[in-house]
Amino acid sequence: MKAKDAQEWILLVHQLPQKPSKFRVRTWRKLQILGAVPIKNSVYVLPYNEKTNEDFQWLRQEIESSGGEANLFRAGSVEGATDREIIELFRKERDEDYTKLISEFEDLSGAAREQAKGNSLSVGKLAQYQSELSKLRQELDRVTATDFFQAPQRRKAQDAFEKCRRELQTTESKNRKGSANRNDSARLKIVDYQNRRWATRKDPHIDRLASGWLIRRFIDKRPRFHFISEGERMVNTLTFDMTEGDFTHRGEDCTFETIIKCFGLETDRALCQIAEIVHDIDLKDDKFNRPEASGVNVVIMGLAIVYADDGERLKQSFPVFDALYELFIKDRNVQVVKKRGRKQSDGTK
Repeated sequence: MKAKDAQEWILLVHQLPQKPSKFRVRTWRKLQILGAVPIKNSVYVLPYNEKTNEDFQWLRQEIESSGGEANLFRAGSVEGATDREIIELFRKERDEDYTKLISEFEDLSGAAREQAKGNSLSVGKLAQYQSELSKLRQELDRVTATDFFQAPQRRKAQDAFEKCRRELQTTESKNRKGSANRNDSARLKIVDYQNRRWATRKDPHIDRLASGWLIRRFIDKRPRFHFISEGERMVNTLTFDMTEGDFTHRGEDCTFETIIKCFGLETDRALCQIAEIVHDIDLKDDKFNRPEASGVNVVIMGLAIVYADDGERLKQSFPVFDALYELFIKDRNVQVVKKRGRKQSDGTK
């Protein structure tokens, strides 16, 4: 009889229909995402807990609804394999995932480092590297979530991510300083943009709403907003997010990003994080692959339904962006405190 805290397993035994083949591929991918490992033909195993049980229950339903067969078994042991052998199989699978990620982190760091040395790392390329790093981090989080038995390569993969992140941050900081030195004279002065009239297109959504918030909070303390049709013009009025507007899309940037750069606000990391979210929602290119984008987009879509009046919609959107900004400020402060705490515990200054 096994001890009370002995390892328990949940097994999925399935038989998939021959067609469509895409369902077989989808099932295999789902098993990979769940972290399940095969122990026999069409028999997959996970360590038993409430979540893994629920995951396999959902997969069983998917298989059966598609014409296949699936059964689940909870077991204290698996015939033909010891617990140690199964655990080592899990560790081997995760180590393969970690090893691949380590190589990708190192390749990304190396590419950025070499281009920076040759002064050929453009802002656009650096943004692409940051996006790739974000995707790799999500994959690392996924693998870690299914690393049930602490695979040996786990720490090395996490260290490789941190090293890559630090190197990209250092490179980004150098690029910003260099850009600031080159462009200080070209930046607009906030003092010259007070008590102005600002116009944008009717029926505002993410880029126009976020840009309105940015103008109100960081540029013009008493702005007057107007909503007009495309092609319409107003005298003595600044336009944003409109064709040939004063502030609009430039290159790969959305209007929000353009305004940040025009007024030299790039040093505010919290604003830059919001800019990445706005960019991903507005341009739909997943350049930054921000996980918050889908949630923020749903909120903005809800505001558009509730508030038909453009001015009221803009006003009601301000707390959304205020909350995001404070969240990112707080997150950065927490990281700084933790970093200082580590230094103090190490006896460094």
